[in-house]
Amino acid sequence: MKYDSQIVELKNLLPTAKNILIALPADADMDRLAAGLALFLTLEAAGKEVAIVSETAVKVSQSHLFGVDHIQNNLPQTEGGNLTVTLEGVAASDGTVPALEKLDWYAEGSNLNLVFHVLSGQTFQPARIVPRYQGSGFGLIFVIGAVNLNVLGNIYQANNQVFSGVHTVNIDTQSANTSFGQTNIVDTNASSVSEVMTNLVADLGYSLDADSASNLLVGIFDITNNLSNAKASAETYMAVAQCLRVGGRKPGLQASQPQVAQPQTISQQPAYDWSALLPKEAMTMPKNEPQEYTTPPVVSPIDAGDHAPQAAVQPSPEERPAGERVISETPEPDWLTPKIFKGSSLG
Repeated sequence: MKYDSQIVELKNLLPTAKNILIALPADADMDRLAAGLALFLTLEAAGKEVAIVSETAVKVSQSHLFGVDHIQNNLPQTEGGNLTVTLEGVAASDGTVPALEKLDWYAEGSNLNLVFHVLSGQTFQPARIVPRYQGSGFGLIFVIGAVNLNVLGNIYQANNQVFSGVHTVNIDTQSANTSFGQTNIVDTNASSVSEVMTNLVADLGYSLDADSASNLLVGIFDITNNLSNAKASAETYMAVAQCLRVGGRKPGLQASQPQVAQPQTISQQPAYDWSALLPKEAMTMPKNEPQEYTTPPVVSPIDAGDHAPQAAVQPSPEERPAGERVISETPEPDWLTPKIFKGSSLG
C-alpha cells in the first residue's frame, strides 16, 4: 500500500460519509480532470452520493472522458448540514448588534417565527436575508490537483463555509502545495495526478472498472507525452499495467507525435514494345484474323509399292554443306568395270 500511512483517518471516515464532493481547479488540465472523474466513477460504483464540480466548462478536447457530463459549475444542494440565516448590514464592526435587545422564536402551525426584539429608538433593518446550509451536508471533500483552495476559483470563494468543518482530502503532485487538507496525499515524485489516483483507489480498498481505468490512462499518457517524459518512471508503468489489467483502453497517439513515413509506391515501368523485332510481314498481318495453314506435300514411295522404303530426301541447297557436290542416284556406265591401277613406283 503506497499511501497507507497518509490515509488512516480517511479510511475510517469513508464508510459513514454519505455525501462526497470532488472539487477541481479552474481550467483543470486533462490529467487532473481524468483523475477526478476516475474517483467520481469509483465512489459512485461503491454506492456513494458524489458530486464533482469545476468553475470552468469542460473543453471539447476533454469531452471524450467517461463521466464528463456529471461535472457541475456550482455546488449542488444536498440534504443535511446546519441552516444559517444571514441578516446583512445589521452588525457593528466590533461584532455586536446595537439595535437588537434579544431574539426569540416560536412555532405557529408548520412555520417557525423568529422575533427580533429591537431597542427603543433604534432601527433594525437588514439589507438582505440570505439562507444557506453551513457544510452543505458533505461528509468528505476531495480536492484534486490544487496547490491551495483559492485555485478552485468561485467554487471555494462563494462557498468557503462549505469547506470549513469538513474533512478535506488534498491530492496533488506539485511541490508548491500548501498541504491545506486534513488528509494530504502530495507525491512530487509521481508523473501525474492520475498515477497517484491509480494507487490511491487500490489503497482505499476499491477496484477500478474499465471506464475509470481508461480515464486514468488518458491522464497519464497526456501529461507524460505518451510516456516519453523524464518523470515517467517504473511506478508509472506499473500504474499503466494496473489500468490495462482491468480493461482500460490506451488513448491514441497524440498529434504531436512524429508521423511514420509511408513507403513510396514504385511505379510500374512501361512494357517494352517487342513489335520492333518482328518481321515486317508479321507487323502488316491483320490482327485477330487466323493465319492460313498450308499442308506440306506427301512424298510417294518409289515403284516398289506401298511397302517400299521411302526415298531418301535430298537436302536442299541451303542445307548442304559448302563445297559438297550433288551425288546422282544413277551410277556412271563404267562404275562396275574392273579397274587396273598402274604406277611408275612399282618394281
